[in-house]
Amino acid sequence: MSYVALYRVWRPARWEDVVNQKAVIRILKNALVEGRVSHAYLFSGPRGTGKTTVARLLAKSLNCESPDGPEPCNACRWCTATTGGTSVDVIEIDAASNRGIDEMRSLRESVRYLPVMGKFKVYIIDEAHMLTQEAFNALLKTLEEPPEHVIFILATTAPHKIPVTITSRCQRMDFHRLSMADIERQLEKILSKTTDCQENSKNALKIIARAAQGSMRDALSILDLCLTYGDGTLAEDDVREILGETASESMNRLFTAFSQGDLKTILEVTREMSDRGKDMGELAGEIGAYARDLLLIKPGGRTPDLGRPDDEVGAMRLLARSLSNATLISVLDATARASSLMRNSDDPRLLLEVSLLGILLSRLPTEPAKGPKATPADAEPAKEPTAERADAEPVQSREPAPPKRAQSKEPVPAASSGTGISVEEVKAAWPTLMERLLKAKKALTRAYLLPANPLRVDGKTLLLGYPKGYVTHMEQVMSKTHKDVVEEYLSKVTGRTLELSTEVCQEEFWVESGGGSGAGLDSGQNGDQGAGGGAGFETDDGSGSDFDGLHPLVKAAITIVDGKVVT
Repeated sequence: MSYVALYRVWRPARWEDVVNQKAVIRILKNALVEGRVSHAYLFSGPRGTGKTTVARLLAKSLNCESPDGPEPCNACRWCTATTGGTSVDVIEIDAASNRGIDEMRSLRESVRYLPVMGKFKVYIIDEAHMLTQEAFNALLKTLEEPPEHVIFILATTAPHKIPVTITSRCQRMDFHRLSMADIERQLEKILSKTTDCQENSKNALKIIARAAQGSMRDALSILDLCLTYGDGTLAEDDVREILGETASESMNRLFTAFSQGDLKTILEVTREMSDRGKDMGELAGEIGAYARDLLLIKPGGRTPDLGRPDDEVGAMRLLARSLSNATLISVLDATARASSLMRNSDDPRLLLEVSLLGILLSRLPTEPAKGPKATPADAEPAKEPTAERADAEPVQSREPAPPKRAQSKEPVPAASSGTGISVEEVKAAWPTLMERLLKAKKALTRAYLLPANPLRVDGKTLLLGYPKGYVTHMEQVMSKTHKDVVEEYLSKVTGRTLELSTEVCQEEFWVESGGGSGAGLDSGQNGDQGAGGGAGFETDDGSGSDFDGLHPLVKAAITIVDGKVVT
């Protein structure tokens, strides 16, 4: 005999077995006892909440030969035939595949015939919202005045799609999602009676109940899969492996990094998840869910509603104390925006990493002690050094005070007279541009601009040079979304209207970071390392060092926060 799935084996056979749909069950049981069963019902609610199961129970109870009050006996020929799906008087119609007017006309003809075995013919129309408008019109008259021996039950997950003319002729019963506690108790009950299960892990059941999202059928399908995977045993690690959930330890590391301003750990966790094959959209959703649960735990919310193991909740309670509400809300916002943008992104991991790093950047002005060092752009204007370097030239700009100009290690080309601004003036205004982008929360645009170096001004065009391997950054900067932002802020800080253009720079260049660029790369050294390249970051002893092994985003993050690599 072939194997039968758990959700079919454990389908409720009595009213008392239906899990937590108390209002619906009470109405139907009273209607059976008092003889007030309606000619038409509309069962609405999410998937896996018992709509079809309750419809079959109602059909059995109506025709049972020896009922116990409202409860069917489940032993007579009628109950046996209904349970086995062989009753000719219980007609189940899948409206998703029988949605046309011809099927409804056929139904109108068949309702005239008397039931073969019982007192009633019961029509269960599943996914009723899938019927066409013409089919609804054909059903309307029959539904309004059906023969006395016919009862209609329409089941749907989208009641708003059913015409009001149909809804008004039915008694509507709303099925709600099951709580995680309800699902967990039912799974424990099933496991206690399942001889194949040799071991039971309570934490594993919590994870399954949370993953089911209120659907008992989904929970039983997951449990069935996990028991097969574990050869009759149920272990927490196996469940996480099957569901692809991020381990609680990784989440704890990630949010500890948020509290400590640890850029390196944030990038390490996302890289590890990516290397395991984790979908970045799912990861963003899990990070957001973890932040939401921390927000609930922080003021002392009900932890059983989280559906997490007790030891994990304990660790989360300690972690919540070190994180502000503002940080957790920022994580929710960043992951939601990242999930939305990932649909059209070729590099979802980069997008998620930039979004997570942006959370720390937004905290720099208000929480400098907890995060990385603040950039010169984050400092107050009054604290800026007033003395200019000996070789600095005055900058022609509309800003009240000219920004400190960056020094180039290589001679720069002469300025074009087309706009009356030189490339030296653009370089001098570059730190101000990066500061404005940071304060305006244009972190993604700023990140794509980090490796760039202003090379020359040709007429009204500003040419930016990028090292080899930064093709993605070049393409993104030249996309309309980011190009318009850069040109707008360039106009504000220079007083000139400039158009952007990019090219791959074949010779070594460097602009000292004042919130600006810094790539330190030449064609003969590290030029073919993709997005890597030598960053030329300064170590604590003041000497230049080339850290080829660093992730490009780590280099970008160090540049953003004016950090130093300690060796």
